[in-house]
Amino acid sequence: MKPSQRERENLAGRIRQAREKSTLSNIEIASLARVDPGQTSRILDGKFRTVSGNVVQICNVLGVDPDGADGDNPPPSAQASTSAAWAKLEASVRRAWDGTPQGAERLARVIDAVAEVSGR
Repeated sequence: MKPSQRERENLAGRIRQAREKSTLSNIEIASLARVDPGQTSRILDGKFRTVSGNVVQICNVLGVDPDGADGDNPPPSAQASTSAAWAKLEASVRRAWDGTPQGAERLARVIDAVAEVSGR
């Protein structure tokens, strides 16, 4: 999708705002979004002309709705932070999982044990 200049500037501003509130580094955002780090830096700097798949992936990691309103209702910092934290956790689980049902069961038991130890 090729947004108007106003839409592109608005989305770039929302991405920039979410990035500032995120605890993730640019490299972590790139890894979680599965986007080249150089491309990620350009997108985070607002240097994009279309809402490509890469832009959408970065928006997803940061909790930004790429189709959002004109910025009157930016995502709250808690939402962006939660989305980024969840994306980081998901990436870690995917790296640890061997892709088998047995591996999924083992990881679930480990996570359940951590929850039990932390009182959840």
